[in-house]
Amino acid sequence: QDNGSGIKREDAPRLLGRMLTGTKFTLKQSRGTFGLGGSLALLYGQITTQKPIEITTGRSGEETKHRIVMRLDIENNEPILIREEQQPKNPREHGTTIEFYLQGDWFRSKRRITEYFLQTSMIVPYASMLFNNPDGEALRLPRVIEMLPQQPKEAKPHPRGIVGDMLKRMIQESRRITLKSFLMGSFQRVGESTAEKFLASAGLDPAAAPKALSNEKLVHMMREFETYSGFLAPSSKSLSPAGLDVLKAGIRRLKPEFIVVRQRAPSVYEGHPFIVETGVSYGGELLLGTRLYRFANRIPLLYDERTDVSSQVIRELNLKNYGLHHNDPLAFFVHICSTKIPYKTVGKEFIGDIDVIRREIDLGLKDCLRRLGEGVRRKRRVHQQKRRENKLIGYYEFIAETLGKATDQEVSLVNLLGN
Repeated sequence: QDNGSGIKREDAPRLLGRMLTGTKFTLKQSRGTFGLGGSLALLYGQITTQKPIEITTGRSGEETKHRIVMRLDIENNEPILIREEQQPKNPREHGTTIEFYLQGDWFRSKRRITEYFLQTSMIVPYASMLFNNPDGEALRLPRVIEMLPQQPKEAKPHPRGIVGDMLKRMIQESRRITLKSFLMGSFQRVGESTAEKFLASAGLDPAAAPKALSNEKLVHMMREFETYSGFLAPSSKSLSPAGLDVLKAGIRRLKPEFIVVRQRAPSVYEGHPFIVETGVSYGGELLLGTRLYRFANRIPLLYDERTDVSSQVIRELNLKNYGLHHNDPLAFFVHICSTKIPYKTVGKEFIGDIDVIRREIDLGLKDCLRRLGEGVRRKRRVHQQKRRENKLIGYYEFIAETLGKATDQEVSLVNLLGN
């Protein structure tokens, strides 16, 4: 149950009862909801319990909410409506409730499910969450910040990183009759001047028909996309990074002593823009040893950590360069937001080792470590200075006591140091 904007009645069965809904050639970051994961959870529940799904949704300003009972048609990938009714509600109420049953092993899954909620509260600290588990226990995670991330907007793909199949499909479905107009109309931040300069650099005819290009010329154009330096950086309007204030607020849930966060500039992978946000925390209530928290489009990644690109980057870091060690109380945070996350498995548990993504993670973490190392070194210097002072005070007290005995007079530490 959430108190979001709610789902339009006509959209609810399709969004929750059909696999892989979405657009083709416009890019917009999402948490993945209503594409595969949510529908698969509902499907698994239907298969294991044979019980239908109930959806109740209402939007702000409306005086009724819709209650839909349905099943999933696995063969045709369509929802099957069983019944539907309208119920009165306060116009100020809004949100969606999804009720379904599934069979699972709570005893074995308890730790991971609880950890998922805890990490979700770190990457979306502006949300309040309540989880009532099968043991009758309530996990309450109140919001710790009121700030919300910027909302993503749809955008065209960026030419750098476009792969062959995608380029072919874009050409097949485009109505543009020249290469120049195709580039201007199909890619973001490609105007007339940029298109002309690119085609001249690539040795391609601006007036050529895109659909008439041979496979050799398509491959040539893709290679030129990769190497041409005249393209503007990808727009980040289709992305919704967490934001530094939000990320820092989420990390504070762990109660560390030091927190450093950074956000890298937008980059591009296979025509899809992405932003890497990194954080490093130290000390406080953190346990000894390094810990990695991974997020993709504000979703925690809990499994296959060692094969994830972030884990590989951290293993290669030389922490001694920053005055730190792997047995220090350290926590690393990596959030990647993109219109296409390069997962390496269907389960979407870890991110592949892509050079451009690895580089952004590496630079972001090193920037955090430099700032963190400065703070930790300052703290150690203050601590060492305090230890020296305490040691000297012990010597002075001994000298004062010895002088007092030798002169048969009381020698105070204040008078001794003052003289």
